Amino acid sequence: MKIAVVGAGGLGSYIGAVLCRVDHDVTLVTRGAHAAAVRSGGLYVRTVDGDFEAHPHCVESALELDGADLTFVTVKSYSLDDVGPQIVHLAQAGSVVVPLLNGVTASERLVGLGVPPSRLVDGIAYVTAFRTDPGHIDRKGSHQRLVVGSSTGAGTDAVALVADAFSDTGVEVTEAEDVLVALWEKMAVVCSLSVICAITGGSMGPIRGHRFGPELQRRAIAEVTAVARSRGVRLAGDTEARIGAILDAFPADFFPSVIHDLRSGRRTEMEELGGTIARLASESGVDAPLHQAATCAVQLAEDVDRAR
Repeated sequence: MKIAVVGAGGLGSYIGAVLCRVDHDVTLVTRGAHAAAVRSGGLYVRTVDGDFEAHPHCVESALELDGADLTFVTVKSYSLDDVGPQIVHLAQAGSVVVPLLNGVTASERLVGLGVPPSRLVDGIAYVTAFRTDPGHIDRKGSHQRLVVGSSTGAGTDAVALVADAFSDTGVEVTEAEDVLVALWEKMAVVCSLSVICAITGGSMGPIRGHRFGPELQRRAIAEVTAVARSRGVRLAGDTEARIGAILDAFPADFFPSVIHDLRSGRRTEMEELGGTIARLASESGVDAPLHQAATCAVQLAEDVDRAR
């Protein structure tokens, strides 16, 4: 297949590398030192299963491409509007578009930018990959799974195309019975981690060990699931317990990406995470004080004006 990956950080570069490795025609949309390194020497990927190299193409803008069978969108959520014209260009040329962003609003935003709903397949990535240096990617852990489905009316052929692309890559692709449920379950994990670490300043181990930690975690999860249910998402009755078990399994020294970005002086995705939950909670008449507090704390530390 002809595949475009818009956004070549850790996740996007890893996806591009594994697809290139099985002989798909892959183009990364990236620039700067990373693009230069990929053009000159390819991608070097380190994993627990063994290391490998891949040699995708690179362009600075998807507007340079005639089209693609599949387009994976792996930019940070705050950059989605910036790359919107590129995604619309590929979708109008016939590409199926698969956003793999944190949050629950990516497809809605892409439709608003002009991507036809019938070309959109929602995706949730369970892959931990980092760009450690230009041209170098590390995948941590053994898990590498995508959950896909369409909340906007794309046909079964579009969803199946994603699974076909990853045949023989080692990446497991499953189709969600209800992709909105899958998106909100991932949102509950990411938001709860971001909230409790932002409020306490601690990693997961010390938080779990504090006498108030388990209750703080329970309430953070409950705020997300309450918002989801208020919007008609059919979460199962045991969702909170399952999300709690997932959080309990994180390593003691774990910090979420929001905290890593904040400490590294990079822009965070807190607006798309805690900020979205706080906004949707207000619209639905649901209380979400932990998400309000954590978003305020992160954005004040980030020195970003989010007074809205």
